[in-house]
Amino acid sequence: MTILLDVYIEGWEAPVGQLVGNEDNSLGFSYSPSAFDAKIQLSLSMPVTQERFPDHITRGFFANLLQENNSLDQVMAKHRIDRDDIAGLLYHVGRDCPGAISCVPSGEKPAKMPGNIIEDYDTLSEDDLGDIVINLRDRRRLRDMQKDPSPLAGVQGKIAVTKLENGKFGLPKSGSGAPTTHIVKVPKREEEALVSQEAALMALAAKVLEMPVANVEAIEISGCKALLIERFDRKIDGPYIHRIHQEDFCQALSLAPVLKYERNGNEDHKFSAASLSRILGETDVPLISRNHFIALSIFNLAVGNTDNHAKNHAILYPDLGSKPVLAPAYDIVPIWLDPSVTHDFSFRIGQADRIENLENADITAFISALGLSRPMNNKTARHRYFEELGKLLQDIEDNLDMLDGTALKSCRDMISQNIAILADILDVSVTQKTRDTFIAQGGGWGMGS
Repeated sequence: MTILLDVYIEGWEAPVGQLVGNEDNSLGFSYSPSAFDAKIQLSLSMPVTQERFPDHITRGFFANLLQENNSLDQVMAKHRIDRDDIAGLLYHVGRDCPGAISCVPSGEKPAKMPGNIIEDYDTLSEDDLGDIVINLRDRRRLRDMQKDPSPLAGVQGKIAVTKLENGKFGLPKSGSGAPTTHIVKVPKREEEALVSQEAALMALAAKVLEMPVANVEAIEISGCKALLIERFDRKIDGPYIHRIHQEDFCQALSLAPVLKYERNGNEDHKFSAASLSRILGETDVPLISRNHFIALSIFNLAVGNTDNHAKNHAILYPDLGSKPVLAPAYDIVPIWLDPSVTHDFSFRIGQADRIENLENADITAFISALGLSRPMNNKTARHRYFEELGKLLQDIEDNLDMLDGTALKSCRDMISQNIAILADILDVSVTQKTRDTFIAQGGGWGMGS
């Protein structure tokens, strides 16, 4: 059976286009005449045109709208739908897919609307919120009344909420289509150290990076440690809350979620420096976006975040019909402290796939591949550019005391060691305090400078 879904973006009253699911599970998408005339673009991977997009392009965008939690498994089991049937799944869950987009059966009204913070939300009692957080921490299924109104991707347990004017949290009233304003991210009980680590690294990023960084706060609810993350894809206008259209880099590149790491792709279809350059080149000010992304990449190396994959980067469309902007930095975690996961880079830097293989020439090649080949081809200009990256490393070093307390000692020591490694690779001078030396291979720390 052919499935027809109207695709809406909040802020545009008419459908931006129609998604077609064919009997063989192949997909097609075409823009509506009104969206074409206004140049309302759904994705960089699907530029505005009058032609229908084929399956391999359409699938890469819409597959990334499916939430990564057990509710999708329940829909598949209940309706006997294969994971490959993207249109069939969106028929049932597309009203609540992440972001500003909703996919509804043809002829239905859009599922998402701006929210009135006074009228469209039910306050969560402290007991109910605590119960939700405990269930997320212990990985127990939420009760039906606790269903997340804004399904979210990622490994850690999360629920989207709205911070109300009285300081309490609420959920959108059923049928309102109203957006949330914050995400509560809850790690498993044995991983609660991630809360203080991520909060500290995000605060450090906000201090030293020139680009926007998501606002993150460590909180405790009913004895559970959690992160409260302010959503950057929201706009507040008086009492009204609006969604801002965004897409992650998998969607912008038409990559299936499983291809979020370069190592999982193939030569022509992967998350790489070359594909990053294409995205950054389509932003409102490409030079600024490229410089911000390079600085963020060096910062991630310094703090041990090698999980900066394609779904942990995004672009925003603050004005529909205009060029997108690079989204604020988010999900910065010290992966190096976890010995149970790979420390391979999410995307190669030059030819290097791990920090122990990284050389000066790799960073040069990476920056060139991102679109800044001119300064990299000139020895003097390249030296000045690396000196600027050295200043970033010095800023990180000078602000490491922000990571205060014994709980963050291992994180602080690891970053100090990485700064020394990167300074040596870049051939720049960084003045460091004497700290314990983090030993990535072999485990443990020894005294060093």
